[in-house]
Amino acid sequence: MEEETTTQAEQAEQNVYRKGQKFPVVEGETLNEYQRKLNNIIDAVRSGQMDQTEADARIKELQAQEFGPSSFDIGEFEDLLSRLEGSKVRQQRQRSVEGRRDIMTQGLAGMMGNF
Repeated sequence: MEEETTTQAEQAEQNVYRKGQKFPVVEGETLNEYQRKLNNIIDAVRSGQMDQTEADARIKELQAQEFGPSSFDIGEFEDLLSRLEGSKVRQQRQRSVEGRRDIMTQGLAGMMGNF
């Protein structure tokens, strides 16, 4: 009977961080800080320097820093919202102008039809 034996690092790689989960390094492009830190955590697990539990905790902390409420900029949101509202007002104004043109065109066509 052949026994299946795997090292701790191989088992961690199989269970948690498979190939393709890291951010790829593309020539000519650089990774941002979040991507570099995440790749470092995955490398540490694969090399056996960190266990799965600690890696999960660090990844959750990293995600909270990057995507949590503290990363939300209310000023930027208000700016985007005001731009959207302005766009909607301009669209409504344009629809009104086009509607008036249609009404005038229909009226003119009706007068021409009466002759």
